[in-house]
Amino acid sequence: MCHLLLIGLPLVGLSVFWFLPLPVALPMFLLIGAATAAFYWYLYKGNGRPVLTGAEEMKRAVGEVLATNGRLADVWVHSELWSARYEGELRAGDLVQVVGMEGLCLRVRKFARAPVSSDRVD
Repeated sequence: MCHLLLIGLPLVGLSVFWFLPLPVALPMFLLIGAATAAFYWYLYKGNGRPVLTGAEEMKRAVGEVLATNGRLADVWVHSELWSARYEGELRAGDLVQVVGMEGLCLRVRKFARAPVSSDRVD
């Protein structure tokens, strides 16, 4: 449907030359062309935005470990309780970052906080 709009809008703009006199058709064609260009620009800018929902967004999420059992953990991510597989050492209360999904089971690793640097010189 979107492709019809993207291709059809300039064609509709050309058709005004058949039905209207040139002094009226030319400003209408330029207006339709500007609207088309603005719409293309809006779509282009939208492609660069980060994903906000779905499995792709979960890969950046940070959660908290509630309990561990072997290599499985119950983690609290985005106000939801998830089962997660992990490697390494985790305890209840640790922060984890989601690195992937396998069905409805998350793959997580311990969240490494960036060290706080101080610019103060003593």
